[in-house]
Amino acid sequence: MIYLKTGVGIELRGDDILLAAVQSNFSKAAFTSFLRITDYPRFARADLCGAIDRFFRDNNLGRESVVLGLSRKDCVIRYLDLPLEVKDNLGEVVRYQVQAFEPTEEDDFYYDYKLLESTPGQKRLSILLAMVHKSFLDKQLALLREIGISPLIVACGSMGLANMYLAARKDTGSKTFFLADAGKSEMELFALRNGQLVYSREVPKNDEQSWGDLLLGEINEAASRLRLGPDSVLEAIALAGESSTVTHEEIRDRISECELIERSFPLTADGINRPLIQEAAAVCGLAFTAIAPRPAVRLNLLPPTLRRNRGRWGIAVAAALGVIIILLLAGLGLVEPVRNNRLLAALEQETQKLENKVRHVRELEAEAEKLETQRKLIAGLLGDNDRNLDIWRYLTETFPEDTFLSSYRNNNGAIQLVGQSGSSTDLYLELEGSPLLGEVKPRGPYTKTANGRESFTFEARVRP
Repeated sequence: MIYLKTGVGIELRGDDILLAAVQSNFSKAAFTSFLRITDYPRFARADLCGAIDRFFRDNNLGRESVVLGLSRKDCVIRYLDLPLEVKDNLGEVVRYQVQAFEPTEEDDFYYDYKLLESTPGQKRLSILLAMVHKSFLDKQLALLREIGISPLIVACGSMGLANMYLAARKDTGSKTFFLADAGKSEMELFALRNGQLVYSREVPKNDEQSWGDLLLGEINEAASRLRLGPDSVLEAIALAGESSTVTHEEIRDRISECELIERSFPLTADGINRPLIQEAAAVCGLAFTAIAPRPAVRLNLLPPTLRRNRGRWGIAVAAALGVIIILLLAGLGLVEPVRNNRLLAALEQETQKLENKVRHVRELEAEAEKLETQRKLIAGLLGDNDRNLDIWRYLTETFPEDTFLSSYRNNNGAIQLVGQSGSSTDLYLELEGSPLLGEVKPRGPYTKTANGRESFTFEARVRP
């Protein structure tokens, strides 16, 4: 079988590493390869790298479209509720929020965020924020670099599973779906609504608790947090993971909507891989994300300097091969049926002749990606002149504990600060001496609030 696109998922699942390949051509995508390396921390570094390297070589897999998936316990997921006024400076506000989670330099995060769709007229912003400790991710990326792998995307494993599950659903609408990933000794439950990831939590399983009771408790917890009322529509509950079959047997009589994910698995699988669907579903979702043109959950925890555009050269190669194959098939059809074994062999020979050209194009792709990374790094160094960061840092260090902002605006150097303080007069005097802000003046009188603080609005100009 000739495949035009290949995606490889690598998932860090507790002490195991799971690898899966998803490949596609003109027809449906297929789950083609799977490997589980158990208890990998005990492996010698060379042996571990050798096992991963053999998986790629033995299955003739490329390394251009690899997605690295992190377990839920290694990811921090937060849902931020922000006022609509911060939308123009959303990136800076989110960065400020991330810094609030970093009590020390050793706790620095890589992060990415997504603005969730809101209902018309809603005056708040809902943000999905994912973070991972820099020290942890740097170690995993160093391991992959030893075997020549630079991931295209780094994400939580559940995000890949969500992308694959939603790809099989054309009727998401306002419906809610629960997906439970039952591992060896833990379970992650996450919710999808309107095609978005709106809830995620992982809990360990204790020895006295059955998988069915654990799932039922997590569903009740999720329904409470999502405020699902009696009339809310819970469309389905899909189970994946090593312990999903046991969980399904224990819960199916109590929840009729519960099913194994193999029933809605959007990939074809041959006889060898078919029994592995439940175990490999999450890592297949990561591989699927690598080749999906528009994944529903688009979050990438990869450091910004290492990110690259997805498959521009790869798409060109795939398109060129596709046109060639179509022309060859059309020519063969004029002579005699395509099923003729001799002509199919000729088609394989023609494809092999293109390997050198394809290899050259991939070398050009790697060089282009390297230059693009350097360009972004230099542009970032030259363009890092955003005074908003300096102002946010100054306000954070200056404001007393009883003072907070509800709105911050910067309109071409004209600053507006809105918030509450225990003493707006003292705050005004402090801002007047700011090295960053000039022409500070209050706008309107200070008013007392129900909590005893004073509401204030200050206007200022950014000093040159």
